[in-house]
Amino acid sequence: MIRIRPCCFAGAFPAPAKTNFGEGNRLMIKLKKAARLFMDFFEIYLPSAVFLSMFVVFLINLIWRYVFRNPQNWTMEFSINSFVIIGLLGACVAHRMEDHVVFDLLYASVGQKGKTVLRILSNLLIALFISLALPGTIKYLWQHPAITAIMKIPQNIIFSSFAILLIFSAVRSAYRLVQDVKSLLNATYEQTYNTEEKESLI
Repeated sequence: MIRIRPCCFAGAFPAPAKTNFGEGNRLMIKLKKAARLFMDFFEIYLPSAVFLSMFVVFLINLIWRYVFRNPQNWTMEFSINSFVIIGLLGACVAHRMEDHVVFDLLYASVGQKGKTVLRILSNLLIALFISLALPGTIKYLWQHPAITAIMKIPQNIIFSSFAILLIFSAVRSAYRLVQDVKSLLNATYEQTYNTEEKESLI
């Protein structure tokens, strides 16, 4: 009589590997933190630093103009170009928080499904037109040789903030378009970004 011991086959079939979901969650948290830091740098920290520099230069201009009676032209140029950067990058965070000016008479008068459809149309048009404008904008900035008259700053560096605005707005609109389409298909008709409970990264 032949006896087969189960232990002989114990090593032939390895135990299923354990999936460590904690590692994946930690990785996603790190990626989200890195993405938020990247977005905050261009939308909050950089405009804030430029605004602070502009304010300091404005004070310098006041001192030199009214105390030393010797106005400095470079301060005016610096202030104008700083205002351009602040305005364009500030528009990024306004779009992120949905704090920009909107005309929502029609949007407010329809139901949840109608609002979802209007959000889809809005995000689709924004993403479409920005995507069409972006290649020409980048090409122009890349080939633009002009510099400022006094401080000799390349203007493509100054107006690169416009390209950043276009890129961020296109990515946000595309992401929100996908979320709203999912909401429409699932018949939930809920806005899943920029809710009152939490701020949306995109």
